Amino acid sequence: MKKNYLLGMALIASLSFYSCDKEVVYVQDGNGVESVADGAQIITLQVENGGDGLATRAGRPLFSAEAKQTIENVKLWICDGTGNVKYVKEISAWNTDSVSTVYTTGGHGRQTTIELKDADKLAAGTYQIYAVGYSNSSAYTLTDVTKVAKEGTFNENMVLPCSTAGEEIFAGQMELTVETGKGFKKPIVLNRQVAGAFAYVKDIPFMEGAKYLKLVASAQNQSLVLGNFNSVDLTGNGSGNTGNVKYVVNGTNGKSGSETYEISSIDLNKWFTAIKDEDGDNLIDAGENWKNPHRPSGSPAAGTYPTFQKGSAFGGEFVIPFAHVDGKQTLTLQLTNAGGKVLRSWKVNLGSTDEQLKQTITCWNSGSTDWSTSLSGESANTYSLVRNHLYGIGTRMNDEANPGKPGVDPDPDPKNPNDKPESLNNKQELVLKVNDNWEVIHGMELD
Repeated sequence: MKKNYLLGMALIASLSFYSCDKEVVYVQDGNGVESVADGAQIITLQVENGGDGLATRAGRPLFSAEAKQTIENVKLWICDGTGNVKYVKEISAWNTDSVSTVYTTGGHGRQTTIELKDADKLAAGTYQIYAVGYSNSSAYTLTDVTKVAKEGTFNENMVLPCSTAGEEIFAGQMELTVETGKGFKKPIVLNRQVAGAFAYVKDIPFMEGAKYLKLVASAQNQSLVLGNFNSVDLTGNGSGNTGNVKYVVNGTNGKSGSETYEISSIDLNKWFTAIKDEDGDNLIDAGENWKNPHRPSGSPAAGTYPTFQKGSAFGGEFVIPFAHVDGKQTLTLQLTNAGGKVLRSWKVNLGSTDEQLKQTITCWNSGSTDWSTSLSGESANTYSLVRNHLYGIGTRMNDEANPGKPGVDPDPDPKNPNDKPESLNNKQELVLKVNDNWEVIHGMELD
């Protein structure tokens, strides 16, 4: 107690001393009082956790609604009011502790601090700060990000073509006003720019020749637009984030044609040793017939791979957001044979009380290259997949089916509210749920 009293008196004394002749700003960041020297210019770069995949491509795989990030690079740049780039900072090995640290004030993620010194210090004026976090060997064409250089010019709303259905990428923007003779310490928050969709199911009907469970969509965009950001330190993973939720479709360059587009495909032969029904219940036999395809051979360390409820199957991917197509079912789960013939299908619907059904969706207008398009008419069957929202069949909040027992694939436990694969037995329709610090986690439904 005495030590705390002396520290408090020392802080008051220092504040009194400095207030006489120079500006010293003290920032309360939740971990104590931190001083910012007179005229110092400090940016705290914060990347929100969130999202979800094991994959052979760049970026992390989507296995659940767990909040996490595996990006390797962050690039930040500052532009003046006319778009001239005044400062550029590139950071590699982002997820290593020597480069960034975990933060929990407000939201949760990783952060680092950048101080502008000497020739890099900003003159008085208004600026825009941009930052993008991305993976090595990214599936995106990142030329518009990597070519940004000091003394160059920059126009916001970058369009990034992608060679896959989507990959996790983070971005954010902040306006900054610099006053003569004054310093600052400001955070810029980067959030996930893609949507996510997964199917976590059990009680899979047995049909002769069945091989795949495919989650297919009514549309697919092939490019991502970085702009119209929601640079907010989200306070909960998919909990609604009241007042800070946006409904934005930031995808463009849609595939042409009337066919559906595959988001993810579950190869049932990887989850079951044989596709059979020896007990005659019209379901694919589970029990000893089930296996976790993501468990490495040998004796893998617990917590280094995802676990699942025994008898279940999972497939999920990050998705470039797309707008709903009038008159077409947005998502459908299909059971197919090896050649793609549909043996059975389920409609995947948003719940009747889902908040998205009340929203007007903001969309990128590729014709006028702006955000002028507003989309209404969302319904349980025809809905958009929007940025930083997760759409899930079944409930799966963590990569581990039971985080308290890492490395264990548990027997089905219907009492676990955070890990509940959806039963496909006698269901005709699926209802979707969204989620990390996903802004919202949508739970989809099966009838």
